[in-house]
Amino acid sequence: MKIKFPERGINDNKPTPKLLYDIIINQLKFTDVCLDKNKFDATIKLWPNRSYCNPPFSNKKPFILRAITSNKIGNEILLYLPFDPIPSWFKLLYQQNALIMVFMKRMGYARFAHALFHLKNYNEPKIVLLQNEHDVLKFLS
Repeated sequence: MKIKFPERGINDNKPTPKLLYDIIINQLKFTDVCLDKNKFDATIKLWPNRSYCNPPFSNKKPFILRAITSNKIGNEILLYLPFDPIPSWFKLLYQQNALIMVFMKRMGYARFAHALFHLKNYNEPKIVLLQNEHDVLKFLS
């Protein structure tokens, strides 16, 4: 019996869950740098302060590298990514002393845990567990 794996990139265009997106954009006032790639190429340009990105899951690393570079010049960055501590991109964010907020519930159509990675010149990395989208406000308000 042959195991069928999902097609690579099949989840690239899955949006951030609506309630979470509303909290990030409308309440916390972050700017979505991936909203229109024709106006702003988030893999090339430095991101402004309080930038948010939900990168395509099959090609996360260029966005993560640009997020780290933008954070190193003092900009606050927020990324929505799967929670997977194995790949090298996770280690890069952890080494940048990210605040990693892991959702304890299934987000949208996700089959696995997701997290927000907050880069804001913290002294050490920290992982916290969130019960729901509104818990983000406890850490980012």
